[in-house]
Formats: sequence, C-alpha cells, structure tokens
Amino acid sequence: MGEHSQQVLTELTRQGLKARFVARPDACSACRKLHGRVFEPLEAPPIPIKDCLTPPCRCRYEGCDPRSTVESLLTAGITAVNEQRLEEARELLCQVIDLDERNEMAWLWLSEAAEEIDERIRCLETVLAINPHHEVAQQGLNHLLGDTVQDGSGQAEAGEIRVARDAIEHIRSSQEKIITLKEKLPVTITPAEADMPREHIALRPPKKERARLQCLVMAFLYVLLAVSILVLVWVALTYARVL
Repeated sequence: MGEHSQQVLTELTRQGLKARFVARPDACSACRKLHGRVFEPLEAPPIPIKDCLTPPCRCRYEGCDPRSTVESLLTAGITAVNEQRLEEARELLCQVIDLDERNEMAWLWLSEAAEEIDERIRCLETVLAINPHHEVAQQGLNHLLGDTVQDGSGQAEAGEIRVARDAIEHIRSSQEKIITLKEKLPVTITPAEADMPREHIALRPPKKERARLQCLVMAFLYVLLAVSILVLVWVALTYARVL
C-alpha cells in the first residue's frame, strides 16, 4: 500500500495537482483527523499513516485541482465560522492558507475563528500586508489594538493603585504613631502671656519641664549661697588670726 501511495503522489506531481487525503468510514482516529486535508504531493505523509491503529491502512490520496479545492475549502470554512464551529473552521481555513498563503479572505475569516486576540491581530495584519487598502481588516485591527491598549493601561493603573495601597498599609502598621506637641500637652496661656505672639508661646518648654528647670536653678542658687557663706567665714577667721 505504501508503494502504491507513492506512485499516486508521483503521478499527481506530474499532473500539477494537489493530493487530498481520503479516510475510509471505518478508519482509525489518526486517519480521520487527516480526512479532507490537502497536501503538496511531495509533502504528503506516507501511507500507512505513522499513528494508524488499524493496519493495514486502506486510506488513499486523490488528485484535486488547487483552484477548485481552495474555493471549496474556503466556502466550507466560512460556513463553519458562521455556524460557530470554530475548531473545524480553523482547520479548513488553515488548509486554504497552506494551498494559497496570500488568500486574504482566508486570513480575514481565520481572524474571526481565532481563539486569542494576538492571533486575530496577526491574521488581520497579514490581510493588510497582502492588501493594504482592505478597509474591513483595517477597522478590525484598529478595534482590537484599541481594546488591547485600553486593557493594558487599566491593568497598569490598577497595579499602581494596589502597590500604593500596600505601601500605605505597611507604613501604618510598622511606624509608631506620631504625637504632636498639642497631643502631648495642652498649651495654657497665662495672663502675662496674653499679649505675647503665638509662636513665642509655642516655643516655651512644657509645664513639667519648666518646673524641673526652676528646681535646678533654685538648687544652684542655694549651693552658690552656701559657698559664699563659707568663703566669708573663712575670710573672717583668717582676718581674726592676723589681728
């Protein structure tokens, strides 16, 4: 069977035709996945298929006109997209592109069947590379790029907000509460200070601090007085001895 399939592929190459894989109704799953796929004859996988589960493999290749094959596959792919059979649509449209990589309609409809936004963008960019004046592709690409930029900026902004919020919470939890001078001690204005500027009053030491300073001053004065008395006594005694 392998030699026969190679002879068929060689003849299809000579005739300038493509090779369509035909799986039998009772074929295994590996062969059924290839059913209807179109290959360049020299690139077609040999029969029996590598992963075939029902040897001897009775599947075959048949010749097909590239132009009619592209049209039929494209029509089937568009129908699959409209009916939301997207996986099947992707397979059919990829076959069209394998046969005609500059088929802008196949790339355009493949963008509708793609699963990811990046894939849709790539398909539309390919359409515009083939036909720079394709308005539908340009409008679709602008829409997708606008959504992508908007989503990206929103995510970045949300990330910045989360980082700022976490930093604030960290500072609040780790830093001791800062107590201002007003929270420590209320400022009481005496009658003598009623006419003083507010900044002078704010700079005065607290009440407890003033009391401590007063005690220190009084102690210093008492010590100074005691020293003075001792000096006077010593001078008086010295003078009495001299007399």
